[in-house]
Order: sequence, then structure tokens, then C-alpha cells
Amino acid sequence: MAGSPGRFYGWLSAQRFDVIGAILALVLAVALLPLRLIASNFYIVAIPVAMVIASGLYLLAVRTNNTEGLPTFPIWIGRLLPSVTLLGTALLVVLGLYQGARTPAFYTLATVVGAAIFLQIFFTRERDFVPWLLLVQILAFAFTIRYVSLLTTPGYTGIDVWTHVASWSETIARTHSLDVLEGSKYYAAPLFHLAVVATSLLADVSVRNGLFLSVGFGMAISSIFLYITSRLFVSARWSLFAVAVYAMSAHTMEWSIHLIPTGLGLVFFLGVFYLLVRVLDVNPGSREFVLIVFLSVATILTHQISAFIMLVLTGAGLLAHLLLRFELFSPPSRFRSYTAGSGDSVSLTGLLAFDLGFITFMWSLTPYNGDTFLATTFSFFRVTLEESAGLGDLAGERSAAAATAPTLLEQVLQYIDAAVFLLVFLFAVVGCFYVLRRRNISHASVMCGASIVVMLVFIFGFPMFGIRTFIPQRWYAFLTAPMALLGAVGLAYLARRLTTPVILVVLLVFALAFPMVAFAATEGTIDNPRFEGTQTKYSYNAAELNAVETIGEIRPVAEEEGETYNTDHPYNTVFSRAGPGPAVAANISGEGLRNTETVIYRDYQRTGAEYFVNEDGASVTPEMSRSELCGAERHYAYDNGEVTMCTATWEVDTDADTGTDLGGGETDA
Repeated sequence: MAGSPGRFYGWLSAQRFDVIGAILALVLAVALLPLRLIASNFYIVAIPVAMVIASGLYLLAVRTNNTEGLPTFPIWIGRLLPSVTLLGTALLVVLGLYQGARTPAFYTLATVVGAAIFLQIFFTRERDFVPWLLLVQILAFAFTIRYVSLLTTPGYTGIDVWTHVASWSETIARTHSLDVLEGSKYYAAPLFHLAVVATSLLADVSVRNGLFLSVGFGMAISSIFLYITSRLFVSARWSLFAVAVYAMSAHTMEWSIHLIPTGLGLVFFLGVFYLLVRVLDVNPGSREFVLIVFLSVATILTHQISAFIMLVLTGAGLLAHLLLRFELFSPPSRFRSYTAGSGDSVSLTGLLAFDLGFITFMWSLTPYNGDTFLATTFSFFRVTLEESAGLGDLAGERSAAAATAPTLLEQVLQYIDAAVFLLVFLFAVVGCFYVLRRRNISHASVMCGASIVVMLVFIFGFPMFGIRTFIPQRWYAFLTAPMALLGAVGLAYLARRLTTPVILVVLLVFALAFPMVAFAATEGTIDNPRFEGTQTKYSYNAAELNAVETIGEIRPVAEEEGETYNTDHPYNTVFSRAGPGPAVAANISGEGLRNTETVIYRDYQRTGAEYFVNEDGASVTPEMSRSELCGAERHYAYDNGEVTMCTATWEVDTDADTGTDLGGGETDA
């Protein structure tokens, strides 16, 4: 018996970990399929299906070999498509500015251009393949689909941006002081606000345009970091695939339009990601470590969640370094010179300790909810574990969802939103299998795989038990980077191994499906949804923004008496965060409206997907007319044609200055 462990170790060391991993993933995926009986989260239901497909493709690829290579376009198509793509990108600018928004026609054209980019990547002949030309096309396209939104949207898009920019950054620029951040968790993380204000002052432009020129521009071109990172793994063709996926992903597009510290933190994260890969698999010098420390500090001073995600990535790098010290995971000797690199001399433990120590120090000084950010976060986490954690939450969510059955369009949109993530996840799983083979294994590839697994735990694992303290919605954009990279690795392997008919179907489905779902998904179209009556719009027209300031002038609320403006969500956030006073989503029950002094109606409530509160305190999205919201007994104290304020009493300041607005008339940068 003493020799049994040795015999088992010897047997295991001779096996292909990639095949074992694919088989185990297939078994695990089948075992997880029953989760649909208790889970209401569609991703949790669909991920096992994606794992089954990924495992099947990889196991098929292991047993085949493509001797014919990828099919290619005729010469004239390969040379014509770059011109078509650039012309389509130019037409997007014209169409967006002419229509004044990213309309369904804009999204349709963007889908065609995006598909043309992927088709070039997949099917251009090697002799006609010009990496820099394709990279220019991708960056120009990424810049256009983001900046058309920024330039055609009056004011700002989103919720938090009204606090970060319209309130805080504007005040910092006006007072030249950070006092406005006192008491906020951003008092110890003001880099985003300083960058916006500094750009505004140096370029002599408004704070709004300073935001677009700094964070907006950085988000538009940040995918270049992913290109230089993925070039350390795969050829230029598949590196461009990773860049195109990242640039078009709805989750990254969301933070390119809703410009808040999360977006700037994402830019720094990509820089740290690239440098960690270099440190792990390329001979690094002191320059790389200095840059990692610099970007780590910048991330910590920008956004707390971004800093925590960066810490997870660094921890994954350390885990990869420790795992590959075991001989079991070592590649054959002829490959060892590449994978070992200077890993033994790299003090990732020190880097992780520095990041963890600095984060702990800063969070211990950061005010949040009357305490420090660190103490408050632990308190939230402890309360969640004690009071609301457990699989029972999933059953409760499912029961609530069943009470209000979704419409057919809502179900379709659920599939579309999930497909943006799952299409990339599928190839990332294939990439994880590929790098498990000892001859392909490296510190950096294991780091990417480990970071994906850990992030998935925070995004899906903890919420399964009711733990949402870590704000899982913010993690998707960060997860897209390592997924796109390993997705490129996985797809490159499938292209070499699967037979031509099979890989042709795989590539065509992705090239046509991914842009289609990316430009219809909820996250990437928050400024002007593709399906307005079902997806919520988080931007406002000039009349709606002008009404906020005007209503504040003619009808100020008595905050000390608990009075609030009552309108829909998200319109109420503009009043609360950068407008005249506190506002809430109106309670549209009969009793709720009767007890409401001031109600604000806008035309969007008649056709949009705004939120109100019903008698049970739940969020609902009914179509409300002005007469239904205001009722017959209220006075119409203000009406600009699109926004109406109705009050229970007739007390308005008719002498108030109504000429101020919140940027509603400024649409150029």
C-alpha cells in the first residue's frame, strides 16, 4: 500500500490534464443542470449548457486535425472589406449626429460593421492580412460607437455620473477644493474627479467635455492594452479577435457611456493585467514592477470595487506561480525554459502584500455610512451572512418572478443579454482546457484561468447564496478581459483542429451573432435602448433636463419636513443627485398618490420602461398617462410640453429664474 500514492502520482503525471479537465467539466455541467429548478438567475441556468458545448467542442478537437486550414475570402473581397468597414464607421457618425441619438438604425448598421470586422479576422488570406489595418478599424469602430452616444446625449447617461460629475466634479472645479467629497467614500479615492477637473481646466472646456476627453477617450482606446497582452499568447489574427470582442462587449460599452470611476478603474486594470502577464512569462525588469505599483496605487485611489478586483487578479497570479512550482504541472523539459521564465525571482507575494496593505490602510481611512469603508463593508457582509444568505433566497426570487410572468419580448431580451457573456465564455472555457495541457501551460495562462474562476465565484457563486455585498454587476467588464484573451487562445486551437465544415459553422455563427446581441443588449444601450418599451433608458432629452432646474426654482421642496419630488426612476436620480432636492420613485397606488404633494410627469412614462412603486413597495413598470399620475384634483404648476409638474396646492414662485439648465442644450464636445 505504501507504493499506491507513488503509482497514482506516476499515472497522473502521464495523463493529459486538458482532456481530464474537459471530461470533468462535462460531468460537472450535467450535474449543475438541475439548478434551473431552484435558480431564477438565467446565467446560472445557461452556464452549464455553455460548458457542455465547450467541453464537446474541445473533446472533438482533440480527436481531429484540420489539414485544409481555414477557408478564405477571394482576393477582391479581402481587399474590399476594410474600405467597407471604414465607410460604415463613417456612416455611423453621420447617422448618429443626424438622428441625434444611437437609434435602431444606428445599431443595425453597427451590427453589420461589427460582423464585417469579425469576418475579416476569420477569413482574410494570410498574404492579405494586415494586422495594423484591422487594429485601426477596430479602434475607430470602438471610438465611434461610444462617442456618438456621448456627443448626442444631453447632459449625462446613467445614475452615479450625476453625483460624480454634475455635482462633485462641477463643485471641485468651481471651488478648487475637495471639500465636497468630505464624508464620502471617494474622499480617499478622488483620482477620477481630479482627472476630469484637471482635463477641463487644462483644455479650457466644460467639466462635461473634460469627462469625455479624459475618461471617455481612455475607455474608447483601452482595448489596445488587451492587444499587446494577447500577443504574448497568440498570433496577431487571434489577438485582434480578443480586441474586437472586448471593444464590442455590451458590458465594457456600458462603462464607456456611463462614465464613472468604474470605467477609469477598468483602464488601470487592463494595464495591471498586461504587466502581470509580462512579469509572469517574460523576463521583467524593475520598470515593470514600478509600473504595476503605480497602476495599483492609481486603481486604489480611483474606485474601491476596481481595487478589489485588481487584488483578485494579483492573487490569481500568485496562485499560478505557486501551482507551477509543483513538478506535476511542469511541462516537458524542452518547454520549461519558456514557462519558468524568471518566475522564481518574482516576488508576487510582496506585490500582493503591498496591494493588500495599501488597500487596508486606505479603506481604514475612507469614510462610509458613518464609519470607515472597511468596517462598513465587513458589517454589510456579516449582516448578509446572518440574515439573508442561503439557497432559500433563490427559491424566493423564483416565486416572485413567477408572480409577474415576463412577456415574450422580456424573455427574448434575457437570452440576448446572456448571449453577450456566454458566447465569449464558451471559447474561454475551451482556452482553459487548452492551457491545462502541460506542453501549453504557463504562469500567465494559469493566472488568466484562475482569475476567471474566482471572478465567476463573486459574480454567480456568492449571489446564489444571497451574498451581493461585492456588487457583482460591476465585475462583468473586468471579467471580459481575461475571458476574451483565453477565448482567443481557445478559438485559435479549434481553428487548427476542427474540420473545415465544423469550424466554418462555429466562426460564422460567432461573427454574425455576437455583434447582433452586443448592439441589442440592455447594458450596451442604456443611452437609447434598442427596445425602448422594455429596456430602461438612462439618458434624458433637453426638455427633461431643463425641467429639473426650473422645477427646483419654482417649487423648492421642504427637505426638513421630509418632502420629496415624486416621479419615475431613473428620472428621480437627476433631482436627487444634481438637482434641486430629494426625489423618489412615486407610489402609484391610490393612497400613495393621495399622500403625495408634488408629482412630476414626463412623456417617457407613457411609453418607456421606467419604474414606479406599487402598494406592496415593489418596483413596477406600468405605462402612465399624465391624467393617471396627476389625477383630477392636482394643479398643473409647470408644463414645458414634455414634462409636467402637478401639485396638491398652488404654491409656486412665479418670479424664479428659469433660465438655468443641467447641460440640456450642450450636445457638442
